[in-house]
Amino acid sequence: METLNLGQQNRNPLNIRYNARNRWRGLHPTTPNVRGFCKFISVAHGYRAAVVLMKNYIRHYGADTPAKIIARWAPPSENNTRYYIAAVCGRSRLDPNETIRIDGPQIGRLIAAMARQETGMTIQPEAVDELRRQFGV
Repeated sequence: METLNLGQQNRNPLNIRYNARNRWRGLHPTTPNVRGFCKFISVAHGYRAAVVLMKNYIRHYGADTPAKIIARWAPPSENNTRYYIAAVCGRSRLDPNETIRIDGPQIGRLIAAMARQETGMTIQPEAVDELRRQFGV
């Protein structure tokens, strides 16, 4: 039997850190925080939160390329950021310095590749795009 890692157990594909100020839709009602990470009621809600965060990175922080987004998401103080960028860009077929548009198709590709990097969870970029439509994000 395969053991699920913390991100998989929490239905949190990108290992989003818990912050009480962020009232994510779909946070688990009784256990929203597990060891400092968000726990969601469904994987779909975990992906929704990831999309919202990516869009906020672009809008509010000017992080509009895979390299800038990942440098903020997985800073060198905690990660091998260069390796992370290379792995995600290789999987997503995005150039590290390619501009990501808020409503463009690159967000689905980026999130799918980052989920694989963070938790080993797999999703097709088209499925991320479908979740974006369903949730209106």
